[in-house]
Amino acid sequence: MTVEMKRRQFLQLGAVGTAAALMLPATQGFAAATPTNFSLVIKPATASMIDGTEVYVLVYCLNGLAAQPELRVTEDDVITLSITNNDVAPHGFAIPGIPAAYIAMIEPGATGTVTFAAPGGGSYLYVDPYKAPLNRVLGLHGAFIVEPIDGNTLAGSPTPFSRLEQTPQIEAFFDALGGDSEPFPGEKWNPNDPDREKLWLFSQIDPSLNARIRAGESVNPASVVDRFLPRYFTINGLSGFDASHLHDGHSAGNSPAARIIPKGKEGQPCLIRTMNAGLATHSVHIHGNHCMECSETDEFGANQRETHVYERDTWLLAPLARIDMILPFERPPDIPRNKWPPRDEDFPLKYVMHCHNELSQTAGGGSYPQGATTHWEMTGAL
Repeated sequence: MTVEMKRRQFLQLGAVGTAAALMLPATQGFAAATPTNFSLVIKPATASMIDGTEVYVLVYCLNGLAAQPELRVTEDDVITLSITNNDVAPHGFAIPGIPAAYIAMIEPGATGTVTFAAPGGGSYLYVDPYKAPLNRVLGLHGAFIVEPIDGNTLAGSPTPFSRLEQTPQIEAFFDALGGDSEPFPGEKWNPNDPDREKLWLFSQIDPSLNARIRAGESVNPASVVDRFLPRYFTINGLSGFDASHLHDGHSAGNSPAARIIPKGKEGQPCLIRTMNAGLATHSVHIHGNHCMECSETDEFGANQRETHVYERDTWLLAPLARIDMILPFERPPDIPRNKWPPRDEDFPLKYVMHCHNELSQTAGGGSYPQGATTHWEMTGAL
């Protein structure tokens, strides 16, 4: 088997070696009803990096297949999570920002269960808090998304945030989307269209740390931050070419990269849920448009809706931070109004997303641009 083929089978679960995606298919999570009970299994796995290097990791699995699954629920639902630990070491489970969603430790072979009410609509991370940050950077993390019961503003504009948590500025911004004139002509944000919501879950991998755990070495979690030397930088478990292209014969909706790449016409705003499960700080930068910051986390991990919706060229994503951005799909400002739509360049127009902390754009110690990079596409004018 070639290296190219091996890296496409990027996760082998356990000793059996069943190929599995790092994310649930992009179409999941947008059904009319969302589940309230989840059974996760913690287990060791082997991940194939963008350069073909295979790295030992730990993963949460859903239904024995989907690793690091995106869990999606509805506000106020009573959620029950059962986590079975099939590893040889103790682990745990927590959702920062939801204090009731916490299991301090699950012994090897045991199952821990936690029940809690889903909070207001928003973006969360679930992680392994045991020996933090060790197990989190070994791979035990994922996205936990809460859909609001009523996310509309008083004027009826859809938002991803519960009505009672919307600030006047958030209401005004979402009401401004979909007007008849600039700056945001076109459509309102549409929560029912999977193409109008993307997830960028950043993480990093230090293969030497993972190898020490695989060899059975006891690692002091207090030493992890100072000794962490990442060689791979991922978005939703993918990097470089794999995070930027639809390939492997997947249809666009079923390709893992489809959950990453924003794609739409002018005037079709897209929500991008950005999260950082790793230890390296990212400085996320998009070409072609600026993004609007709508929600971020405070020092306790709670979601805070913006009281000023700033236009961001770049935003800082620290470890464990979660920031919700709107990519407005405006006419790119470097194209004059009288030259739009373009006549000398065909749609789609493609614009890069990369991190201004340049080390993260590499893989394996220098392979560029095979790190935490992707792009977005404008498929047509208004």
